[in-house]
Amino acid sequence: MRRTLKAAILGATGLVGIEYVRMLANHPYIKPAYLAGKGSVGKPYEEVTRWQTVGQVPKEVADMEVKPTDPKLMEQEGVDIIFSPLPAGAAGPVEEQFAKLGYPVISNSPDHRFDPDVPLLVPELNPHTISLIDEQKKRRDWKGFIVTTPLCTAQGALFPLAPIFMNFKMDGAFITTMQSVSGEGYPGVASLDVIDNIKVLGDAYDAKTIKEVFRVLSEVKRNVNEPKLEEVTLSATTHRIATIVGHYEVLYVTFKEETPAEKVKETLANFTGLPQELKLPTAPSKPILVAEKDNRPTVYFDRWAGDVPGMSVVVGRISQVNKRTVRLASLVHNTVRGAAGGGILAAELLVEKGYIEK
Repeated sequence: MRRTLKAAILGATGLVGIEYVRMLANHPYIKPAYLAGKGSVGKPYEEVTRWQTVGQVPKEVADMEVKPTDPKLMEQEGVDIIFSPLPAGAAGPVEEQFAKLGYPVISNSPDHRFDPDVPLLVPELNPHTISLIDEQKKRRDWKGFIVTTPLCTAQGALFPLAPIFMNFKMDGAFITTMQSVSGEGYPGVASLDVIDNIKVLGDAYDAKTIKEVFRVLSEVKRNVNEPKLEEVTLSATTHRIATIVGHYEVLYVTFKEETPAEKVKETLANFTGLPQELKLPTAPSKPILVAEKDNRPTVYFDRWAGDVPGMSVVVGRISQVNKRTVRLASLVHNTVRGAAGGGILAAELLVEKGYIEK
């Protein structure tokens, strides 16, 4: 029987922080024990948190005092694991400090995503990359370690693209995104930027998305030998729209040979990974849900889909454009699968594989 692991959540009052709190309150063996927040230290969690998600603040944490991001206090509380949804720039030094002291750090921040010894982990797609932890600890002389998760936008593209790349001779993909305002946190996007408008996220965000997709694809295990990843063309055009949560993405996928859309659809519908094999608590039975109707997925109706709400990516509108091109649309819950839920699933895999004490 596993002992209960005590989790510290950095930025616990933010949009991703509250999803960590919500999901861990009912977790079988990882519990929210230390809630760190800036500007609200010393106050009850429920009093200072804008609960921008489903349900109510869990009773177990409502009266819990928000505390500073202080390793000594966390040691006194017996914290076992750190979840870090801190913003870019602020996250890096804090996460390194905790890793040096011996803590496992699961990060949703971009600061370490391209460190060659830090896994950029999607548990269903590249679980073997957790072995980089051994190199990381040795090279940096750390007692603990850092594991990162990809950008939520990248995950919305990766869940359909990775199984396709694993099993077909994929030549490229052109991706257009329509992303929710929660992707910029709270208070997030100024209303005049997004109401009666589509906010273009720009070339740098486009490039960041593709860079992360390329890294994860370079690490998946394939059933075909060609083309090589460097021969694949990927392009993204990213936008922010006036929805609250849920990133909608349209992909035109091209192939080197004639590829039936029905075969692609079947591959996606049957896809599972190591978390499903291990029956991890936060793993949905189907990481990809294929929508049959030609008007699905939609943000409002499908963002909470699946037997672990918000953890399945919904893929639909799969159709043949020509013999070597297939169109599809995907929907990812950006603060759950794309952030907190993905982080918790990563932690469960690390527990199962012995990187975090059972």
